[in-house]
Amino acid sequence: MPPTPRNRGFRGDPGADKPPFEELYRDFVNRIYAYVRAQVGSQADAEDVTSQVFIKAWEAYPRFQPQGATPASWLFRIARNAAVDHLRSANRKERLARAIAHQPEELEDPALLATERLQQRELMALVERLPERQREAISLRHSGLSFLEVGAILGSSEDAAKMLYHRALHALRAAAEAAP
Repeated sequence: MPPTPRNRGFRGDPGADKPPFEELYRDFVNRIYAYVRAQVGSQADAEDVTSQVFIKAWEAYPRFQPQGATPASWLFRIARNAAVDHLRSANRKERLARAIAHQPEELEDPALLATERLQQRELMALVERLPERQREAISLRHSGLSFLEVGAILGSSEDAAKMLYHRALHALRAAAEAAP
């Protein structure tokens, strides 16, 4: 299998190479930004945190070993830590309320847009009630990471990441069905 941003540097890959940092940036900046945006809520904060992620990654890149983790799991671990640090530095509840209330503007039917926003808010409220690790598993998985990468970021096995993710989905489904 030819190396791609998703499979380059898998653990145990004897031919794993270390891609140029510029290539990592180009391949992952949009995914990291989307993940961080989902975590911190505001566009400005997400841009700041994403910049911090790539500054930290640039500084740590000489120590990055492709045999130890995929580039994606390495970058998303840095992003996760940066987002957590950012949320800790401010009142978490205030930022979460702002994140739930802030939705990107769309030029659609106003009635459809209102319905979608209500559904999104309801879903975000349900997600907020999940335990932190389940929230993180959902967010990382929906950022396009494999279960192996999610497990690496959360410090667990691939199977444990799958179980955590599916338990979170089950809890969300049950909570959505129980909601009036």
